[in-house]
Amino acid sequence: MKFGIIGLGNIGRVHAKNIQDGLIDGADLVAVANQPAASMDDFKQQNIACFGDASELIASGICDAVIVALPTHLHAPIGIQALEAGLHLIMEKPLACHKAEGERILAAKQRDDQIIALMMNQRTHPCYTKIKQWIDEGALGGLQRVSWTMTNWFRPEIYYASSPWRATWKGEGGGVLMNQCPHNIDVLQWLVGMPTKVRASCSFGKYHDIEVEDEVNAFFEFANGATGQFTASTGESPGTNRLEIVGDSGTIITDGNSVKLISNKESVSAFSKSTDEMFGSPETVEKNFQPLEAVNQHAAILNNVVQAAAGKAALISPAIEGLNSLELAGAMIYSSWINDEVNLPLDGAAYEIAIQEKIAQSKPRKVVQTAAKVDMSKSYR
Repeated sequence: MKFGIIGLGNIGRVHAKNIQDGLIDGADLVAVANQPAASMDDFKQQNIACFGDASELIASGICDAVIVALPTHLHAPIGIQALEAGLHLIMEKPLACHKAEGERILAAKQRDDQIIALMMNQRTHPCYTKIKQWIDEGALGGLQRVSWTMTNWFRPEIYYASSPWRATWKGEGGGVLMNQCPHNIDVLQWLVGMPTKVRASCSFGKYHDIEVEDEVNAFFEFANGATGQFTASTGESPGTNRLEIVGDSGTIITDGNSVKLISNKESVSAFSKSTDEMFGSPETVEKNFQPLEAVNQHAAILNNVVQAAAGKAALISPAIEGLNSLELAGAMIYSSWINDEVNLPLDGAAYEIAIQEKIAQSKPRKVVQTAAKVDMSKSYR
């Protein structure tokens, strides 16, 4: 598969390196597009086609697939153009700035075998794949409660000051929910499904000089009566990563480094009805999972895309499922705006009207001209 990469910021160069290092079987990097032209000098020296405009790369006919690694507000126009040209599309997260925009991207698909994937790479994280396996095997029984405290996404002020589009309604459509937490929101709904109701409190610019949310506290209700809680922040350090999923038959706990499954020998509901012990509780057994080695998650997603295009695998992260994380993030933001509960599915048209009002008032950030130290490995969770 001949890949083109549109956008050579931090993450775009990560994808380029993975392909060039031979980590993606059956893939070649043949083209890149970026501004300014000087930023592509290293690719020119390797005889990779360089374009100053995304449209030129898409129209060149030399690519089978493109990875779009641009600011979020450019995802829709460039993604639609790539799909209409018949290319496979791999979109960096999030899919779009809001649900309705994401739906327009998906509607641009030209044929059934055209791949539209989303870089929801944490679906390949060993801890989360193990949790998915246990849940699919029925280890938890019916869902009772889920809670995720994800506050170790700390970002200093220089992070926001490095780009004019970052942490603006126009540039990203949100803050911690749209930039850092799409991964967590995606994994959450991938594991336990979508809630039916959301009530959230978002703090906008609480810890940073930004116009979007940098702290979120949300409460969920699911169709079976189960409840959920989601807390996120870019203003805490060292922060916490703790996911608990509680079911009738057991509990799963992870900090992203290891996973614990505590299984009840008898389900809570059955034990509660049958026991004669006033202060009794079901006996438990415990399993622990510790990944033996790290996984290059971005490479894993791209390998899967190549395999899926060849008809040899199902997509791990189809873009259509990215609508769920957009919907859930939007519901949390919208709940804060209206100070009320939001029912899901989210009314995408109504939310688009609301966010367009924010976008109309949005202002580009003033970029601070300073040499920021960038270590992308520290951005992964």
